[in-house]
This record gives sequence, structure tokens and C-alpha cells, in this order.
Amino acid sequence: MPMFGTNRMPRTNGRTGQEVDLTGEYQLLATLPAMLFTSRPDGFWNYVNPPFCAYTGYPQEALMGLGWAEVLHADDRTLSLSRWHAAIGCGTPLQVEHRLLHADGKHYWFRTHCTPQHNAAGAITRWAGITVPVEIPPEVADERALRRSAELARDSVIAITAHELRAPMTILLGQAQLHQRRLASREYVNPNDLRAATILVEQSLRLSRLIHALLNTAEVDHGQLQISVAPLDLAALVRQIVELLQPTLPTHILRLSADVPSLWVAGDAMRLEQVLQNLLQNAVSYSPAGSEIEVAVTSLGDQAQVSVRDYGCGIASNLRPALFRRFVRTRSGDSTTTSGMGLGLYICKTIMELHAGSIDVESTVGDGSTFTLLLPKIPEL
Repeated sequence: MPMFGTNRMPRTNGRTGQEVDLTGEYQLLATLPAMLFTSRPDGFWNYVNPPFCAYTGYPQEALMGLGWAEVLHADDRTLSLSRWHAAIGCGTPLQVEHRLLHADGKHYWFRTHCTPQHNAAGAITRWAGITVPVEIPPEVADERALRRSAELARDSVIAITAHELRAPMTILLGQAQLHQRRLASREYVNPNDLRAATILVEQSLRLSRLIHALLNTAEVDHGQLQISVAPLDLAALVRQIVELLQPTLPTHILRLSADVPSLWVAGDAMRLEQVLQNLLQNAVSYSPAGSEIEVAVTSLGDQAQVSVRDYGCGIASNLRPALFRRFVRTRSGDSTTTSGMGLGLYICKTIMELHAGSIDVESTVGDGSTFTLLLPKIPEL
């Protein structure tokens, strides 16, 4: 593997034209032989030291922002960007292995470690990272490369298929709903015809949700799932969702409790509604007809908490660690209502991390589950 070299660093950022601070600790980073970098709290790289530039042959300005991703092997880029965005979203350290382009045009394996640095108030002020070479046996490297290529090909097929299905599915659902309304408006209609129309609408909605989940998963895997943050009354949002959903649930009762009239967070209303809808639909699917589902909104210090409690089948403790992974389904309920691909909670976790929040679960087999969302509060408007 090529050895690190040294190179004179430009003192200005080519993208912003701003002077690069090479005094103090940055002067120290510039003299160390390891490949080091720092970024702003939002993940935008704002410094790489001379060995990093010398190794890749790229000038500093080309590596700023997300420019560093261009020196990763194409098969590793998506995973590395996705892991980087997830770390930024939840404020947790990152460790990822990927192949890095050397100035000689070849790729070699490296492990990148990156940790957040906080101020006295606990806020992240920047990220500091190091990239070190790792020795991976050729057969293992080949296996990893093949596996990642297969995963990328699979994800590409899923994303393209879901995208192509979305338009005709929207038309099919609209026509099914129109047919259902026309039947319902007649003075007399054969009950079997009305039931058939209802089934058609329900199954069209189910397919539409699956397509939407596949598209969201592709966005997550490619680091492209975005949120639009604005001040949001979380308590009001939860009340609205419960009020809209209850009339559609003839077999379950939603019980809402809130210890505060309003609870303000910085959030994307559409994405947070997606999370809550998913949790509520799961609670309905995995709990017996006639049972209650408890929704609670609570203020906990500097955190806003929303919990969804069901009294269904529960989740075994050994299955919980995999619960938020994609394509994982760990609970057994009524097979007529629990069909799915195991993508909902995976997407929910990513959305919460993008909000600098979290999602967790407590469960007892036979006694139901409680899913808890936590979000940082902001001052009430």
C-alpha cells in the first residue's frame, strides 16, 4: 500500500474563497503524518490536512463539503455517504470501511473514524476524523466488493421498479375509490359488489404504501432522504393524527393523553406524521380487535416524548435488536393485517435520526409493546 506523503496545502477554500485557519490546533493537524479532517456540525467538511491531499492527489478545495466522496470507490460511496448522514443526524460516532483512491489511480482499503465534539452546553461544534489504512485479505476484499455490487444492483432495481409502479398505482387507486363512492351513492347496491369495491380500495392502498416504503428505502440507502425543518407543535400534530385516524379504525380505540397543551420542536410535519402513522398502524395490526391503543405526549426536560402503547402479541427480547433494520419483521399477528416487507420501522428510525431524535421500544411477549419517540424541544412560540 502506498505510503503517505506531504504536500503544501492551499490557504484558501476554493469553494467559498474563505481563508483556511492554519493556526493553533489546525497548524498541529497540518504537521501530523496521519490523514485527518474536520467538518462543521452539519457534516460539511471544512478542513483536510496535507497527508490526505498528498495521498489522493486532490487539492484541499476539491475535498471540501462532500467533495471527499469523489475519492471513494464507486461501490463504497453510497454506503459511506449513508452512514455519514446517519451519524450527523443522530450525533453518534462513525466508523466505516471503504476503498480510497490513491494518486496512482488505484484504490486501497481504509477505515474512517469520526467523532463529534461538543461545547459546554452539549451542542456539537464540529466533527473530527481520521482515516487509516487497513489490511484486508484479497479474498475478503473481493467478497466484499461482490456483495456490495450485488446490493447496489438490487437496490437500483427496487428503486426503479417502485418509481415506475407509482404512477399507474396512483391511477388505479383513484379509479377504485371513485368506483367505491359511486356504488355507495346508489339507492340499492348488491352487498357483494360493495364489498368487492372495498377490498379493491384496501388492497390498492396497501400496494401504494408498499411502493412508497420502497421509494423511501432507496432514498435512505442513497443518503437522499431529506427533511424540511420548521417550528412545529408536536402535541397539536399528534392530536390531529389521532382524530383523523380514529374514524377509520372500527375495531380499535385510540386513547390520547397529553401533560401539556403544546410542545414545540423543530421538525418536518409530513415526515413526523409518517412515523406516527406507521407506529399506530403497526399497533392496530399487532393487537386484538376491541383493544385500546394508548398515545401519550409528554414533556421531559429538554425533550419532547411521544409514546404508542398496544396490548398485542409483543416482541421477544432476542428479536428487538434487529427490529429497526430493513426487511425485518419480528412479530406474529393476524396474517390478514400484518403483511408487509419490514421497511416501516427502518424508515422511521432514519427520519428520527435526521431530526436529531430517537425511537426505541419496550415490549413483553403476550403483553404488548410501547414505542417511544424523543425529539429536542425548542422554546414555545
